[in-house]
Amino acid sequence: MAVILEQRKGDAQRELIPACEGQLISFKVDTDMWTEWHYHPEIDILLVLKNTGHHITGDFIGDICPGTLLVNGSNVPHAFHPHEPADGDPNNPAMLVLQFSPSTLSKAFLGGMEMESIRNFIAATDRSLEIVGESRATAESLIHAMVRQTDAQRVAQFILVLDTLAMSPPEDRIPLVSEIYAPSLKQENVGRIERVKSWVMQNLENEFCLEDAAKLVGMSAKSFSRFFRKNTGMSFIQFVNELRVGLACRLLMQTDASVAEVCYAAGFRNLSNFNRQFRDRKTISPREFRTQFQERLVHEGSE
Repeated sequence: MAVILEQRKGDAQRELIPACEGQLISFKVDTDMWTEWHYHPEIDILLVLKNTGHHITGDFIGDICPGTLLVNGSNVPHAFHPHEPADGDPNNPAMLVLQFSPSTLSKAFLGGMEMESIRNFIAATDRSLEIVGESRATAESLIHAMVRQTDAQRVAQFILVLDTLAMSPPEDRIPLVSEIYAPSLKQENVGRIERVKSWVMQNLENEFCLEDAAKLVGMSAKSFSRFFRKNTGMSFIQFVNELRVGLACRLLMQTDASVAEVCYAAGFRNLSNFNRQFRDRKTISPREFRTQFQERLVHEGSE
């Protein structure tokens, strides 16, 4: 599948997927994860095969791990931030990707009464979704099988994937983007957000402030604060704290560093604030998080 990132003023990232033109679906075994903040009119069904990290979808920041199944809605900006860089190994791909144009699919065969549940599901993807539970397991198996199928077989399998997702119970669908999220998709805005996002990821462990980010895109602190919230649905501080808590989780799981050491290594400068921010997002303390993780490892090792 040919993919082009169209760059216009402000280093904007709008993904063009010419292979979707005239096709019902595009299927790709991807050796890389998409780290640029970008959007496109096609809907993505993304199955993570390896790596852990974060995904940023609209105004939502979540975790990824092998088996994570995401459905990105049409024109919802998104990006991945894996903890480890992709190695480009074709024998050990990072993701399986299904992309399709809602309009092309509708013209082809979604008009019939039999397809009502699938039409309703596609409409629900405007907030993007994470699929969990038995629905995730069933869809994962179906998507894996597509690797060795012919194009015609993949179309038939794709209908089974859509049917599985369309018939999934509400508890197996987690909406990601808030109902009020309405990003500005001007090219220059997407480019600015991408520059800030990349800079934050590179400096997460360091001390910085709103003014530093504002200077990066040539804005005053006040203007940047409004701009960032309008285009991401969250404040700049919320964005940074979400990512820092995610980094702290990884350090708690992968190192023996004390909670205080993790606090400062993740970019927090105050232990009480770190504990509060962590509990707000994970509902438990950092110490409890590590204990639960270690207990789960022991349980899995004994099975």
